[in-house]
Amino acid sequence: MHYYATYAMAAAAGIPKEDAETIAYASQNVDDQNDEDIFSVREVGGDFCEAVISIPTAHHPLETGAFAELAHLEREIASAVRRKTNHKEGRDDSRLVWVPFHFLPGNKGRTYLEKLVCQKDSQVANEMLEHHLGLAAEDFGLVLAGIAAHVYIDTFAHYGFSGVTSWLNSVDVSSIRVSDSHDHETKSYIEGSASLFRSLYGALENAAHIGHGGVDTCPDRPFLKWEFRYKQGVNVESRSNPDNFFEACSKLHAFFMCFAERRYVDGSRSSITPFDAIANEVRLLIAQEGEMSVREQAWIQAMERGTLPVAVCDEYVVGSWGVDLAEALAEKNFTRIRSSRAYYFHSAAEYHRHFVLKRLLPKHGLIVA
Repeated sequence: MHYYATYAMAAAAGIPKEDAETIAYASQNVDDQNDEDIFSVREVGGDFCEAVISIPTAHHPLETGAFAELAHLEREIASAVRRKTNHKEGRDDSRLVWVPFHFLPGNKGRTYLEKLVCQKDSQVANEMLEHHLGLAAEDFGLVLAGIAAHVYIDTFAHYGFSGVTSWLNSVDVSSIRVSDSHDHETKSYIEGSASLFRSLYGALENAAHIGHGGVDTCPDRPFLKWEFRYKQGVNVESRSNPDNFFEACSKLHAFFMCFAERRYVDGSRSSITPFDAIANEVRLLIAQEGEMSVREQAWIQAMERGTLPVAVCDEYVVGSWGVDLAEALAEKNFTRIRSSRAYYFHSAAEYHRHFVLKRLLPKHGLIVA
């Protein structure tokens, strides 16, 4: 969803192929950028006079509870040594990473924790999109649009859970069921994966009360129809991921239409494919069952045969942007560093995080970090 589907929606909205790939790569990279390092460009007198600081945006299930404390402490100590500052206690990466990038608060309910729960297609999410559209023409506009797309799609997957430690995230793991509409192979694969996850990490994940760890990766599988019950709840929560992700694609296409209108005022916009023209194919692709590689190939093949009438995109390669930046850093080439897509990503990620945490959420009465 975050790379191939996002690319398809951007390209269908008339965004040129290379730019649509940049948007899509930035969107998927949000899930893969887990480094928080300082890369020295030049040193003078033992101090960094030029450096690039990477912004972590990824959330991974093992980075909670005790695992998180160890990982965060290790990063903080290394950071303190590099920056020659004192170690600061009280850091909470869930508030700096999970909330702004993966569990955007929906601002519904009465209590603070209720308002932090992510809500599908919320007013907060739409305000975030509208604000970022105003930066469409900026040098990091494409990358920022990709980050926004990731955050927005996640509201259709992660709704009902929050990115902070909260009892509202606790799930009765025995209540998780995969719909009988799936074939036996799919049910066995999902339930087997969830069972293994729970046996290894489930107690930790649910005890940490953070994110959707209690239901494993069920919210992130586009084809899955499933149900569960919150630990403190009575009613069973039924989820149809195909319906949710289809709605997300429709809204994302509309967002990219607006983005293209603002960025390509010089007439360089590509031809537009209305969402209605690809809706049936998108439904089929989202419903495609199987492992990730199978589902990725389904999107590529649809582009190749023309049932998804956009140019075939390059395959996603984890870390390729980072390699380009590393080479530019090694050359100590400011121009190449400044124009690298990885540098744009870190710049856009820092901008987005600041906007969400310091402007957007406080506007709605929520101070998270």
